[in-house]
Amino acid sequence: MLSRLQDFLSRHRRKFIVTGVLVGGAYCAARYAQRKLVEIHEKQAREMFERTRRTHHFESTEKTCNQVILGLGEEMCDAVLRECSTDELLEQLRQNPKNKVELWEEMKVVAFTRLATFVYASSMLVIALRVQLNLLGGYIYRDITTEQTRITDELKQQYLSLIRHFITEDGIRDLVRYIRTQVIAVVKSSMPLSRQLSLNDLEQLFWSLQMAINADTRRDPNSKMTKYLLPSQSSSFSPLLQQMYNETLDLLESEDAISVCTHNVTRGFVLACDVIAESLGETLHHLPTAEVQKQAETQQSQQFNQGSSSTSLPSSQVVDNNNLLNINTVLMAMAKLIPIISGITSGGYDSSARSTNLPTQLLSFYLVAEKSKTLGANVYETFSSA
Repeated sequence: MLSRLQDFLSRHRRKFIVTGVLVGGAYCAARYAQRKLVEIHEKQAREMFERTRRTHHFESTEKTCNQVILGLGEEMCDAVLRECSTDELLEQLRQNPKNKVELWEEMKVVAFTRLATFVYASSMLVIALRVQLNLLGGYIYRDITTEQTRITDELKQQYLSLIRHFITEDGIRDLVRYIRTQVIAVVKSSMPLSRQLSLNDLEQLFWSLQMAINADTRRDPNSKMTKYLLPSQSSSFSPLLQQMYNETLDLLESEDAISVCTHNVTRGFVLACDVIAESLGETLHHLPTAEVQKQAETQQSQQFNQGSSSTSLPSSQVVDNNNLLNINTVLMAMAKLIPIISGITSGGYDSSARSTNLPTQLLSFYLVAEKSKTLGANVYETFSSA
């Protein structure tokens, strides 16, 4: 019996070996596949957890960024109002002096300077804080994932205080001085107080002013925003703060940041025209009847000269409903537009302000602008995964 079994095993030895190898190999392959599958699932779980944690941290950074923008935006508005104050001019004009024409000319310069400064300064502040807060957020996230503490509370304070150069030191002041020189060149001589302007004329004027401000390659607030936003390097900077400072400079001087700022400024002047139009509509609503009728007759004359086939409205109908006036073709002397332009920029940021408060409208618009938010997201993505 034993010999038969030995003989059977001897004859089929190769089959047993092959079968054993196959079974053992299949078992090992199954265990390997099972282990790899577990590793893949664990890796996917870790990646999902990592993405979720990073998303939550980014959203928290964005909320903080929005709060900081609004808080510092209010301070920035106050700084612009101090640099472009009209209180003294208004007080002199109330006394009906002999040089009131010169005073109105100065009011014109200050009004346009203040408006343009709000457009540029608001965009620059939002972009700078988007870059700073997201760069800092990226560093903090890397500290969390690597269980390090490179970013201390003191370093945070030092890094974020860099932007105060723009608000409380020379930044806003230098920006106002530069914009004022361009306003004088574009507006003062070519736009006398008696010049009749429509909204279209005002849009062209803003476009000319924007082109003049952007033309100086040494002081252009779009491409040279760091000149106004950040202080010069200091020997007191720690190595890490110096590194973050240099990275911030590079980001703010990048083509992406310049493109976003230029886009924001263009949209900001469009928004300014919309606010002026709304304020102008309110002004027309309170005009004397004779003035409304005069404007209506002017519009009818323009339509006639352009060959319009529409039927003219009776003067009485126009007088009864000021809204029948086409706001885009209403002509108003520069002297009458100055109080409107000055009025929409005379208040600082106020979340409960009316829609004719331009500083509030600008900050609110730039805060939710998609290009600015995308810039910040790209900065966070780069520095949180570096």
